[in-house]
Amino acid sequence: MKTKLTPERLKKFQRILHGLREKTVQEIESHLGAEMTSSILKQMEIARDEGDWANTETTEAMNLKILENQYRAYKETADAFRRLEAGTYGICESCNGEVPVKRLEAAPLTRYCVPCLEKKEALAFAEKGMVKTSTL
Repeated sequence: MKTKLTPERLKKFQRILHGLREKTVQEIESHLGAEMTSSILKQMEIARDEGDWANTETTEAMNLKILENQYRAYKETADAFRRLEAGTYGICESCNGEVPVKRLEAAPLTRYCVPCLEKKEALAFAEKGMVKTSTL
């Protein structure tokens, strides 16, 4: 199913996605730059005790998680661009219905309409043996 978004709206979302991509790339570059600096400083330290090493390992694990999340955001933006180019941006990947423009404006990377997203989240919670207490 092809999107029913007007060409003007498609251009608007293209600008939004470009902005998201640029912001994500800047965050990744900034984070990597900070990591490089702290890595160099770590190498310059001579005496370290076990607490220092544990702290360093914890910090590195957190930094890796941050980079993973930033990379995931970059991939989501790239996927949204592919959907835009394929004419499927704004089409729910579950029911093939239209995702409302207001939802796309609020969450430009979304793949699902609200009812399908709620079903998907409820299923994920059920699989984990949890009960979902709130909705979008």
